[in-house]
Amino acid sequence: MSSTRHRLLSAVVAGSLVAAACSEQSRLAEPRAAQVTADLARAISTTPTTSVRWNAIARSLVASHNTNGPLASRAYALVSMAQLAAVGAVRGNNHHEEIDDGTTPSMRAAIAKASSVVLGALYPDAATATRLAAEVLLDETADAEHGRDFDTAAGDSLGNAAGLTIVARAASDGASAANCPATPPLPASEFWHDDATPPNPQPLLPCFGNVHTWLDIDVSHFRTDPAPPPAFGSPSFLAGLAEVRQISDTRTPAQLAVIDQWLDGNNTQQPPGHWNTIASDLITQHHLTEARAALLLATLNVAMMDTHIACWDRKYTYWEARPWMVDAGITTPRGQPHHPANPSGHACAGGAGSGTLAGFFPVERDSLFAMGDQEGFTTVLSGVHYRFDVDAGLAIGRAIAAQALRMHNREELLALLMRW
Repeated sequence: MSSTRHRLLSAVVAGSLVAAACSEQSRLAEPRAAQVTADLARAISTTPTTSVRWNAIARSLVASHNTNGPLASRAYALVSMAQLAAVGAVRGNNHHEEIDDGTTPSMRAAIAKASSVVLGALYPDAATATRLAAEVLLDETADAEHGRDFDTAAGDSLGNAAGLTIVARAASDGASAANCPATPPLPASEFWHDDATPPNPQPLLPCFGNVHTWLDIDVSHFRTDPAPPPAFGSPSFLAGLAEVRQISDTRTPAQLAVIDQWLDGNNTQQPPGHWNTIASDLITQHHLTEARAALLLATLNVAMMDTHIACWDRKYTYWEARPWMVDAGITTPRGQPHHPANPSGHACAGGAGSGTLAGFFPVERDSLFAMGDQEGFTTVLSGVHYRFDVDAGLAIGRAIAAQALRMHNREELLALLMRW
C-alpha cells in the first residue's frame, strides 16, 4: 500500500467513528491505532449496504456543519438520489453490465463515489474533502479485502457520473435563493415577529417554499388543504393556546425526556436525519439488498424534501405567531425556533418519515405512525407549537409520502431527474 493511500485510510478513522455514532444502535470502541484501517476495511466489507453507510456519513456532516432542517432534507435527498442513480447505472436493465475483461462494476464503489461527489459539493471545505476521499478509498478497498472480483475503476466512474448529474440538477433547484429578505405582516402582536435576543430580523429560509420539488408538486395546494390555521383570537385559536399554556404550567420530567428524544436541534442530524436513522436501522434489521435500500432511502428523502418545501411555503403564507409570543407565561425549555408556527416542521418530518417507511414496512405501520405522531406532539409539549400546527404538518407529510410511494420502482424515481 502506498504511503498516500495509507495516510488516507488512517485519516478516515475519526470521521468514520463520528458517522457511526449517528446511528442509535451503533457504537464503536477505540481500537489500537495499528489495527484501525484493517478493522475498518473488514467492517465496511460486511456492512449491510453501502447506501446505509454513506447515509450515516451524510448525517454526521449535517450535524458537524450545523445544517438547518430544510437544507438537511435537501442534502439527504440529493445524496440518496445520487446513490439510486449509481445503482441504476451499475445494474442497467436489472442486470450487471460487464466490462471488457469480464468483471462487473463495483456497486460499492459506485455508491460511495456518487455520495462523495454530492457531499463534497454541499460541504466544500478542505477537511470534509479529505475525509470523503478517505471514505471512498475504504469502500473501494473493501471488495478486494474479501477477494471479490469487481471492477472498482468502472464503479468509481459510474458513481462519479451519477453524482455529477445530481449536483448539476441541484444547481438549478432554487435553494440558493431560499434565504430571501422577508417582512412579517402587521400588527406584530398577531403574527410571527422577531423577538430574538440579540435581534435577528431575518427568519429561517423564507423562500424555501419556492425550491423545486422532486415530485412536481404545486405546494400552494397545502396552503388550504389541510384547512388554514384558525384566525388569531378565534375560539379555536384560543383553545389551542390554552392547551399549550396548560402543558407549560404542568410540564413533567417524563415529558421533557420525550421532547429530548425528538429534539434534533442545532448541531444534530435534524428531524429528517432522525428518520434516516430509523430507516437505516430497518434496512439492516430486514436485510434489504443494496438496490432495495437505495430505493427506500431515495423515496424517503424525496418525500422529506418536498414536504419541507410545502411546509415552508405554508409557514410564510400565514406567518402564524408562536405560542410564547401570544402568552408570555408559556415557557420554552428547549429553545424557540426562528420562523412562523404553522405547520410544525417536526410534524412535517414525522408525517413524511412515518408515511414513507410504513409503505415499505406495512407490518410496522402502526408503530411508525405512532412515532410520527409523537414527534409532532413534542413541539406542543415544548411550548413552540399549537396542536393544529401538528395536525397540519402530519397531514402534509403523509400526503406527500403517499405520492412518493406511487413511484413503484427505481426507473420511475430516476425519471424525476428528467423533469428539472
